[in-house]
Amino acid sequence: MKFAILQHSQIENAGFLNLLMRENGIDYDTYALDKNNLFPELDNYNALIILGGPMDPLDHIKYPWLKLEIALIREAIVERKLPTLGICLGHQLMAVALGGSVSRMRETEVGVSKVSLNLAGTRDPLFRGWDDITSVVQWHDWQIATPPTQALILANSPDCNVQAMRLCNRAWGVQFHLEIHDKTINQWLTPPEYVTELKDLLGENACKLLRDQFDSSMTKLNADARILFTNFIRLASLEPYSLEE
Repeated sequence: MKFAILQHSQIENAGFLNLLMRENGIDYDTYALDKNNLFPELDNYNALIILGGPMDPLDHIKYPWLKLEIALIREAIVERKLPTLGICLGHQLMAVALGGSVSRMRETEVGVSKVSLNLAGTRDPLFRGWDDITSVVQWHDWQIATPPTQALILANSPDCNVQAMRLCNRAWGVQFHLEIHDKTINQWLTPPEYVTELKDLLGENACKLLRDQFDSSMTKLNADARILFTNFIRLASLEPYSLEE
């Protein structure tokens, strides 16, 4: 199998997912959209991964290639039935691509917090093996406001109604970050603008607070990511209509 990865920022790379793909013998190509605007030829891939990024999902003026990416996502999900997994910004772009809408949140979700699977989530094969309530890493100030009509909501949090969704047959989006690993915190705290935003949100001790959260939660975060992504790999290997719509 071979996966295409849409990356919006080197700082928010596939991280732990790269390790999981190598462990499972999956080849992958990463497309750094913020660097060269090159997009994959979907015929060459068995699945599509759409990562997070610092840009707003509707900032087409500053990032005009977002419109091209949204069109590619729609092609992958609707026309090709390509197994697709969107993370954070990728989750939001999937909603836009299929006719949903996004909006700014009243308060930014940042740090390690809880999400809850609903009944559909506990039954969905992507989340098989997950606890009904579990900790995840968040950093987003946009959310899905109106899900696409075909979306099945799978998880929520107190401040965000669409923490996970399933679209069509083999396409899922999650608002939280699955790719976190031991190097992520240093990558996130390198750009001054990230640090400034974090301190605005969490106070002067924000960097230490986030490091402490990562350190205490990393083992469980990685275990859950391994379960979910292994499920995705298995589901991506099935025939397009092996799952119920």
